[in-house]
Parts: sequence; C-alpha cells; structure tokens
Amino acid sequence: MVKRTGEVVMGVIGIILSALFSIIGIVLNMGMSNPEVMSQIEEGMASDPNLQNEEMTAGDISTIIETAESMGSYLVILGIIASILGIIAVVSIVKNKKPKLSGIMFIIAALVIGLGTIGFGFVPGLLFLIAGIMAFVRKPKKSDPVY
Repeated sequence: MVKRTGEVVMGVIGIILSALFSIIGIVLNMGMSNPEVMSQIEEGMASDPNLQNEEMTAGDISTIIETAESMGSYLVILGIIASILGIIAVVSIVKNKKPKLSGIMFIIAALVIGLGTIGFGFVPGLLFLIAGIMAFVRKPKKSDPVY
C-alpha cells in the first residue's frame, strides 16, 4: 500500500488557498457594494497624479470599477469550484481508495484555479497539479511471491 501523505498535504494546502480566493472575492463584493468605499476609490483614482498623466476619463474609472465588481463574484465561484474538487480528490485518495479519480480531480482543480484566475492562482494550481501527477504516478510495490 502506498502512503498518500504528500498528495493529501498538498491537496489540503491547495484547498485552503483556493478558499482564500473565495474570501477575497467576498470581501471585494462587499467593498464594491459600499457607496462610501466606491466614492473613495473614485476620488483616489481621480486625484492620482500618475493616472492623470495618462488622461483617464470618468468612463475609464467606471469601467475599472465595474470590472472589479464582476471579478469578485468570479473569484468566489472559481474558489468554491476548486475547493470542492480538491475536497473530493483528498477524500478519494485517503487510504489509497481511488487514486485515479483523485488524480483527475486534482488536475481539473489545478486548471480551474490556475487558468481561471489568469495566473493569480498559480500556487494552489501548482499544488493541485503536482498532487494529481503524484496520484497517477505512484504505484504500490509489487511483492515477490513466496514459493
């Protein structure tokens, strides 16, 4: 029997980091729904001398804010999906139950969080990917038959 401690540890860390993306998205949504925070962001962007050199208009500022609002819910969804896939993978690899299913789930979670966040989820994606590859590659040792 192969000990799957490495996959479980990397999977749990990947789940925690993926859940952090959901938390960041929730905080982003809460901040963008608060009118005081929105007005402070707009004032800060309008008064920033670096942005004034680039001649940002009010339309550009509102576009940036709308993009940030949509990113919040997007991060929540991606974080939840990757966390669920990671949990399924960890549960299925404990005690070496279903390593192939676990490997598939880890790799799908890596793609969701790594590519879905356009590279911001590099660390949890890499952890899920390594755990998925380990789940496929590590095989139990064949014991020699005793005659």
